[in-house]
Amino acid sequence: MSTLTLKQVPDSLLERLRAAAHRERRSANQQALYLLEQALELSRPSFGEALTRFRDEEGPPDGRTASAFDGVRSKERGRKVSL
Repeated sequence: MSTLTLKQVPDSLLERLRAAAHRERRSANQQALYLLEQALELSRPSFGEALTRFRDEEGPPDGRTASAFDGVRSKERGRKVSL
């Protein structure tokens, strides 16, 4: 396993971490690892994951109506381009 050192941790944050660790009957290190793991699990899906979920919910791309893309299409008109 690797080691991670955090620098310049504000005192108030460290105290909150220690208090949470005490409540959960963990060491501060165990609590920090638990919180880090939870935060990373709750992160937003990648574009590929979001696209797969979109395709699963909406079906194949053939024959889609414009309303099927409302959730991913920008509401702004965009910039003018001269070709």
